[in-house]
Amino acid sequence: MSRTDKKTPTQKEIELRAYEIYLQRGGEDGNELNDWLAAEKELNESLQMDPAEPTVPDVMPLLKRAAVS
Repeated sequence: MSRTDKKTPTQKEIELRAYEIYLQRGGEDGNELNDWLAAEKELNESLQMDPAEPTVPDVMPLLKRAAVS
């Protein structure tokens, strides 16, 4: 069964999106579970709407910005 047949995000996709959410809210600790659940929900919804293979968000600009701050 291909990944698009399952229509679920990979752990890596969820991890990257959760980290992006973490950075967007200022990098404050204590909301890891909420970030993970929000990322998982968002990615699951996007997979249900778009049967094409999703792309992993590009977090490099965010990582560079966080390193500068």
